[in-house]
Amino acid sequence: MANLQTFIDAAKALLQAGSLPAEFAPAEADWADFVRAALARYSQDRPRRAHADYAGDGAAYDFTLPAGWDRALSIVEAVEYPQGRREPVYLQRRDWTLYAPGTSAEKLRLLRHTPGAGETARLFYTLPHMADAVSSTVPANDERAVAWLAAAEGCHVLARRFAQTAAPTLSADAVDHQSKAAEYTKLARELERRYHAHAAQAPGASGATLDWDDALSPGRGDYLTHGGPAER
Repeated sequence: MANLQTFIDAAKALLQAGSLPAEFAPAEADWADFVRAALARYSQDRPRRAHADYAGDGAAYDFTLPAGWDRALSIVEAVEYPQGRREPVYLQRRDWTLYAPGTSAEKLRLLRHTPGAGETARLFYTLPHMADAVSSTVPANDERAVAWLAAAEGCHVLARRFAQTAAPTLSADAVDHQSKAAEYTKLARELERRYHAHAAQAPGASGATLDWDDALSPGRGDYLTHGGPAER
């Protein structure tokens, strides 16, 4: 099972982090930030889906949003009421809202219905993906794509660092900073293109799986032999 370190290691391998000049190499905390940024983008394309049930009492029409709800990334996909019909009944968008009464936390408010005792309202919603030291919520089929995005985030950072660093005198083996910046920008675009091509496929499509070993082994894989920064 992949975890945060899995994605960090994959991004480092794609960019051959060990060969980066010390003054440009991202710090360890930066790599974790690249992964988190990638997860945030991935969560918009393939969010985790969940539901929460609210038991009616004949009086309540405000319901606390479920644990894990992310105000920035979670969205309501549907509200079923009354829950449990053989043919599900979903409220129209005008029948509910997200509302913060006074100084309280945001809640799901039913505007035209008050579930009675024995009735249930079901909220269908999305959650962002996460990765920690133990596990991640990214399906195995999408792990490679998230690593691409994390590496692309790293490429953008490296491109900015090379572009912003002046090199007034260049020896025969000195780094051409502007050229390096352009190469990392190009590589970032290629990684993002690969990600979007993968995301455009149906989740779980067999053609979306790539071999981690082939892609990450030194001297093998498109990213390590395409003529960009990693090949130098």
